[in-house]
Amino acid sequence: MHHVAETVSRLMPAWREDRIERITYLAGGYANDNYRFEYEGQAFVVRVVNGPAVPRDAEMRYLQLQIAPRVVAADRLRGDLITRWIDGTLLAEKPAEPLEAAMYLKELHAKVPLGIRRYDPLRTIRGYTRDAPVSGIAAIALNRLDWRVGATAGCHNDLNPWNVMRCGESWRTLDWEFAGDNDPLFDVVGLAYGMSYNDDALDALVAGYYRDRPGDQRLLDMRILYLVREHAWAVRQVRLGNTHDGVAAQVVTTEQELERLLESHRP
Repeated sequence: MHHVAETVSRLMPAWREDRIERITYLAGGYANDNYRFEYEGQAFVVRVVNGPAVPRDAEMRYLQLQIAPRVVAADRLRGDLITRWIDGTLLAEKPAEPLEAAMYLKELHAKVPLGIRRYDPLRTIRGYTRDAPVSGIAAIALNRLDWRVGATAGCHNDLNPWNVMRCGESWRTLDWEFAGDNDPLFDVVGLAYGMSYNDDALDALVAGYYRDRPGDQRLLDMRILYLVREHAWAVRQVRLGNTHDGVAAQVVTTEQELERLLESHRP
C-alpha cells in the first residue's frame, strides 16, 4: 500500500505520510483503483488512475455538485483524486427496485446542470475503436445502429451500482469522469444494465421515469448503443493491458447481450 500513501502525499504535501493509516482497497473500479484511508481520525477515499492522463477540468465542475463527493485534492491532469468518505450503502450492496431507481434518476437529472460539456456516445465509441476495433456481433450492431439524440439533460453516463449510494433519504453519485449533456435514456438504460435488470424490470424503470414511454425501436437502439459503448471500452482496456477480471468479463457479456437483442428483434 506504499504507492497509495505516496499518491496521497503528492496530492496533499502538507500531510505527514506516517499519519496516513488504515488503507483499504475498495472493489468496483475497472480502470482506476480506489482506497479508503484515514488521516488524523478522518476518513477519505483516494482514486489512483491506472490509465493514461486525461484532463479533468469538466469532471471537477461536476464534482462541485452537492450530490457528488466532496473533493479534498485533485490532480487535474492525471486524474488522481482525494474525496471525503461518505457513509452510505452502495447499490452494489443493496439493489434498488425499478420505481426507486426511476425516482433516483429523476432527482439526478434535475440536479445536474446542462452546458458543462457534451457527451456523445457514438463519438466516444469511434474514439475507442480507433485504438482497438470491435469485431463480430458488436461490429454488426454498430453498423446497423440508427440513433439520434432525443431530449437532452445533464447526465452521468456511467451509472454502475458502485457509483450510486443511498445516504439515508438522499442519494450520492460517485465517479463523474464520463458526465456530460446526453439523452437521459442513456442513463436509464445504463442503470438498468448496471443493476442486472431483466427486460420486465427495465420496462418498469422506463415507465417509472417517463410520462410518455419511448417507442420500442428507440429503446432498442439505446440499449444497443449503450452495450456497444461498454463493449468497445472493455476491448480497448484489454488492448491497453488492463488485466482486471471484470474488464474481460464485460467483453463477453456485452457480446452475449447484443446477440440476444439482435436475435430477438430480427425482422
